[in-house]
Amino acid sequence: MKKLIFYIVIAYYGVFCTYGAIAQEKIFQGSYAECQQQAKKENKLILIDLYFVGCMPCAEMDKQVFPDPVVTKELNDNYILYKTDVMKEEDGKKLARKYGAPGFPTYVIVSPEGKTIMTESGFFGVDRFVPLLKDAVHRNKSGQYLAFNNSLENNYPAAYSERFIKTGEKHDFSELESYLGQQKDLFNETAFLANSVTSFTKYNNWAYANLPELIKRYGGNLLRNKISAIAKAKSKQYGAGQQLDSLKTMLSYIRPTFNDKLWAVFLPGFVSGYYTGSQNAASYFALIDEYKLYPTWDERSNAFGPVIMDQSKNPKILKSIRAEYLAAEQRKTLDPVDSYRLILLHYYLKDFDQASKGMEKLLKSDLTAPFLTIDKKDLLDLREAIQRKDASLYKAKDIKKIIPFNLS
Repeated sequence: MKKLIFYIVIAYYGVFCTYGAIAQEKIFQGSYAECQQQAKKENKLILIDLYFVGCMPCAEMDKQVFPDPVVTKELNDNYILYKTDVMKEEDGKKLARKYGAPGFPTYVIVSPEGKTIMTESGFFGVDRFVPLLKDAVHRNKSGQYLAFNNSLENNYPAAYSERFIKTGEKHDFSELESYLGQQKDLFNETAFLANSVTSFTKYNNWAYANLPELIKRYGGNLLRNKISAIAKAKSKQYGAGQQLDSLKTMLSYIRPTFNDKLWAVFLPGFVSGYYTGSQNAASYFALIDEYKLYPTWDERSNAFGPVIMDQSKNPKILKSIRAEYLAAEQRKTLDPVDSYRLILLHYYLKDFDQASKGMEKLLKSDLTAPFLTIDKKDLLDLREAIQRKDASLYKAKDIKKIIPFNLS
């Protein structure tokens, strides 16, 4: 029994502690200044891991990625690993401020001489983390560095510094607008960092106009939040103006801001934003296929949901969507969400017999699943509208499937 309790305790800490024993053996113990000295002595790169206790992606990196033998070998061969808590440790706070950490974990890779090679944020599976580490080694050998200086004590504006250092003195974030207005060189490191955490229209436009140069100097990591917000707004504007070529030009222009994984995450939002503005379902479907946005049926079906309602009086579009649901029905039994969407398609196309058959089948199915956010009364209202053969009587709902989330 005591042995069983021991294994349970070990399992508990293996899951919930931020840093397990395997990863702990690889972490440099000491200050960042001491780590820099050691990096010079060993002629190794420094991998700075900015984290905080309670950060789930940080913990999953430690659990899934750092202990991996391939990752371990790459780190042992070429790196000194320096982990620091951005909430509790002075070095962590200063490094987060230095690199404007936009999310956690944030990884910064620095040369033995202190030159910044790259910064990235978020969870990286082994299949993405190892190439990242190898790429940094290559960049160092070929002298490809970002424009960050070597100091942690730059003359930061107070409102920006407080964001990371959390002093007792409170500063209004709007102070950064006047700070930026006083800068002769917005490409300067501290001006760039201040701009990266703000959303002032004038300086958003400046960042967008100078995006290639900013990426060259500082990488895309600190620009993603700003650029994605700008791109979402532009996508809707281009849609409202039916400016498909402008959308594609913008997507090509902002693409270097995002790594491959994050591009796959953000791109659907830009494309759906265009559809929201245009209401042109044909161009939306063409974009979905061109950019291969939804590789699984569940993702594609979720994208169809709002279109079915928007295009309720467009039989050509509805018939093309219905053909896909009927094909899916041939491959497998439709889940309740897909069944509901197919019934809506029959209903809007005034195929009331098929809609009625589908509704009776759906009402007999299990409607207690947590992803089905529609109650039975709504289905009964739809059934009544079908029975009355009135395609304008029922107000549909866009029910989303909950697709399992995988950090990798």
